Amino acid sequence: MRVLFVSHMATRSGAPLLLLWLLRWLMAQKRGIEPAVVLLSDGPLRPDFEALAPTEAWSRPLFQPLRERVAARLGRGRAASPAELLEAAVQRHRPELIYLNTLVLGQHLRGLAADPARPACLSHVHELETTLATMSSPEAVARQLSISSVVVACAEGVKQSLHTHHGLPLQRCTVIPGFLPFSAPGQGQPGPEPLQAEPGGEPALEPLDAALAAGTFVFGFAGQAITRKGFDLFPLLVKECERVFSGQPFLAVWLGASPGQEQVLMARRDLQLLGLEHRVLLLPPRPSAIGVIGRFAVHGLLSREDPYPLVALEAAASAVPTICFEGGGGIVDFVADGCGLAVPYLDLAAFAAALHRLSNDPDSRRLLGERSRARVWRESGIDDVAPRLLACMERAVAAGPHHG
Repeated sequence: MRVLFVSHMATRSGAPLLLLWLLRWLMAQKRGIEPAVVLLSDGPLRPDFEALAPTEAWSRPLFQPLRERVAARLGRGRAASPAELLEAAVQRHRPELIYLNTLVLGQHLRGLAADPARPACLSHVHELETTLATMSSPEAVARQLSISSVVVACAEGVKQSLHTHHGLPLQRCTVIPGFLPFSAPGQGQPGPEPLQAEPGGEPALEPLDAALAAGTFVFGFAGQAITRKGFDLFPLLVKECERVFSGQPFLAVWLGASPGQEQVLMARRDLQLLGLEHRVLLLPPRPSAIGVIGRFAVHGLLSREDPYPLVALEAAASAVPTICFEGGGGIVDFVADGCGLAVPYLDLAAFAAALHRLSNDPDSRRLLGERSRARVWRESGIDDVAPRLLACMERAVAAGPHHG
């Protein structure tokens, strides 16, 4: 089966990583897939995709002469837009299936939607409504859904949102949760390599290791330092924790805070003015988060909206429980099964109180962590989830192009 995998980004973030892990699994399992990859925005994952399949990535040219633009439209030169790159790749690879790894690609699909001879399409949706509203448009979402023979949602909440906001019939959407690139260890066996903590001694992590050595309660967050992830709430939560913990030492970590980012600079200023810099460690993004998350006593999600964040699964795989906001996304369902805690939406006092309670109750913390690890090993290993995605791919090809 010839499959063209399409990602809107090549960043080390949820949806692109899931696509990379799926492609690795398909190649390792030798499932008869002939892959090609189109990245509609270049990024650090491009070499990883290139190691697996023919890969093209779009980078915005600073200047492109008219002659090159014309050649690109004729398929004989460098593409002048992501849409042109995608259309040229479809012509070149002649896929039986286009695997659209996000629902924010509709703006690039006008040419494909107008082609009655287009191949079958599968849309794998990792977005809730706020993200779709900021990264796409109702018209573009409708266009992508209309050409998708199969729609896969990463969480039940995503499926319901597509039905509520975009009229997608529930029977057209299959829920397949996010996964991690490991097989669950056998009884009595240690966890697999990707879930092991990184060795100590790295300079950036020295404050974290020192806090742990001193017995300090360490909790942390991982993700982009953006409003949707609740990074603006981080200094306010630390302020609330300072009040609730009443002198008990703690360290709050945020992994994914790029030093020159405006939000990070403002957070550092807030923490300085609040006199709380000593309570915080801001770490820049890194290729793998698991080595840091595995050091936390508790993992937190301040996200206002997060469909099914991989960092929560990585925490669970390390037996680290998660605290999140009710109404914040798919992980609320995960923690409701005794795998963490959900507090009222944007209630930072309740969030701080939950952290303080777990800091003084290691038995409860351990039980929540063990339950979360058991669930992620039971439900979120790639050997369990990837075959379901492969079955959806095969079903899309069998159904043929959708004309909705």
